[in-house]
Order: sequence, then structure tokens, then C-alpha cells
Amino acid sequence: MNRLPAPFGSRIDRSRPVRFTFEGKPFEGYEGDSIASALAASGQWVLSRSFKYHRPRGILSMTGADANALVQLPSEPNAAAERTPIGEGLRVSAQNVNGSLERDRDAVMDRFGRFLPVGFYYRTFMGPRRDSWLKFWEPMIRRKAGLGVVDTKAPHRQFDKTHLHCDVLVVGAGPAGLSAAIDAAEAGADVVLCDENPEIGGSLSYGRYGPAVLSGLSSRLDALPNLKVLTGT
Repeated sequence: MNRLPAPFGSRIDRSRPVRFTFEGKPFEGYEGDSIASALAASGQWVLSRSFKYHRPRGILSMTGADANALVQLPSEPNAAAERTPIGEGLRVSAQNVNGSLERDRDAVMDRFGRFLPVGFYYRTFMGPRRDSWLKFWEPMIRRKAGLGVVDTKAPHRQFDKTHLHCDVLVVGAGPAGLSAAIDAAEAGADVVLCDENPEIGGSLSYGRYGPAVLSGLSSRLDALPNLKVLTGT
């Protein structure tokens, strides 16, 4: 597997393997892995195809901020593979493919790129409805539009929420956010520190010298009862 050794990978539990499938093929990761991290560790870098030309696309940012790693789950389209945790038996599929991810029949569109400039489809919708050009393109574009498949019978899920009051709210628990929250709390303020990730630290969780700095900040943080930390928020 393509993984950094401990102490890197602080979000995963290497003693708890988790099996799942991607495009019908079996993969294995660890408890705490996201879909993208588990696939990358197994050498699977192509996760999707580009919307227009169906070129192979994969992990870019690992932050859930780009469309290259959107995947289909049984009851959820457009799931961010970098932020969605794996689970035992989870079935994950690629989106925007015709056939399979490796042999996408629509990849032939790449050969016609010079004839399909940016916005060509907008121009085809200009003109009267009787325009034969419009009648030719509209059905094709509508069939290809959209990503993923919505399951209208998918069960409802529960989400937690809380209503809090504080003197200081710090968004982001990286080195700057941690330092700001700790200083405010040590000065006597009632502080809430929240981060979208499952652990605090930001770049300190993977930087070369981060673990030692994070350990020192965490010990100061734990000693402050007036500082509330919310991860995955």
C-alpha cells in the first residue's frame, strides 16, 4: 500500500481494516480513511471522467473542494470522495461514465474537442423552435447533462445541530486558529473553536514538524474548561 508510516496518518486506525468496493472491485482501507485516501493508498488515482470530453480525472486537493473526486454512493450522488469516510461493505461508483471508468465509451468526445468550443451549446439554443439544428442537439445535450443518479426512495438521515453562545468564535483549528482560541480563552473569554475536519491541527497534522507543535498546543487547550472544540463542524 502507498502510505506514509506512523506518526503520519493520525486520522486512521491501522489496526482496523475496512473493506469496500469501487466500480465493483474490492479495496481495503482503515477506519478513519476517506474514500479518496483509501483508493490512493491502493494505487487507484482515477476517480471520475471530465464532464465534457470524458478525460480521466482524479484527486486534486483532498479537501472536497473540486469536482474531480465526486462519486456515486448507493443513495447519494456527488459525494466528495476526499471527505466521505469509508464503511464496511460500502459500494462506491464513478460518475459521468458510459460503460466503465477505465473504458468509457464517451471518451471518444475528446477527439472532437476542436469542434466543440466552450459555450457551443449555448449558441445552439438561440433561434426559433423549428430550427433543425436545435432539434438535433437538444435531446443529446439533455441526455448527457447532470452528474450522478438521485435515489428518490433513499431513507432520511439524521444530522446533529447545537445552539451555542460564546464571547469568541474561532473558525478553523489549524495553527493560527488554535493559537488564537487558546490566547482568547487564557484571557478569560468563553471560546468556541470549530473545524470542518475530524481532528484539530490543520497543517500541523501532516507537516514535518507539526506533531510536536500540535502536542504543545493540545496540552494548553485541554487545560482550558472555557474553550469548547467542535470537529466535523
